[in-house]
Order: sequence, then structure tokens, then C-alpha cells
Amino acid sequence: MMSLQRRRERYVILMMWKTYHNVVPNSCNIKFVETTRYGIKAVLPSLSKSSSMRNQTLYDSSFAVRGPKLWNKVPSDVKAERTFDSFKTSLSKFLALIPDNPPISGYTSSWSNSLVDYMPSRWSDI
Repeated sequence: MMSLQRRRERYVILMMWKTYHNVVPNSCNIKFVETTRYGIKAVLPSLSKSSSMRNQTLYDSSFAVRGPKLWNKVPSDVKAERTFDSFKTSLSKFLALIPDNPPISGYTSSWSNSLVDYMPSRWSDI
């Protein structure tokens, strides 16, 4: 079973697929770019460097930023799936390969369980 954080991130990625395929309205105006090398990538909206910490935190936790960051972590062969059911299946298989070690509440941890922060030594190891 996936941790709550991993399930939330999976849901965001599923919503990004729906946004890309126009199943749901693109109310956040998320832009997608297709490249031969990286496949379908979502473009991160910009934020002024002089913004306050509060605005930076709101920016980082918004769907318009979290969604593209998570979407860009998914391999291009998974994102290339044409049907929603096949995408969900491929996404679940991909997520099962990534360690899901959520921090224990009440203890401080030095790691993040987020896919955004996950950096394997080589993506080919997954």
C-alpha cells in the first residue's frame, strides 16, 4: 500500500494527464511542450525572484507548480499512454519501483518522500 503522500502525488499526476488530454478544464493554464528527447513536459510558471517567502511557499505548494514538477518526473513511455486506464496501470507500476518511506510522525527526518525530491543515482536503475 502506498503512503498518503504518494497517493496524493499519484492523484496530482492523474489530474495532469487529464489536463493534457483535455478531459478536465485547464483552469491553471498549464502549458505542455513535446520534445523528441524528453517527450511531453509541463512548463513551470515563473515567479519573481523578489517575492516574499510567503508567496514563494504558496507558489511551491500550488497545483500549477506541483503538478508540472510531478508530471516531469514520470518517464516519457508512461506519459505516452493513450487511454486513462493504461496510464493509471503504467503509472502504478512506475511508482511501485520508487521507494516509499514516509517519515514517522513525531520524529524529525532528513529525507523527503516526495517524488519531486527523489533522485536515484541513475534513472535506469528503476
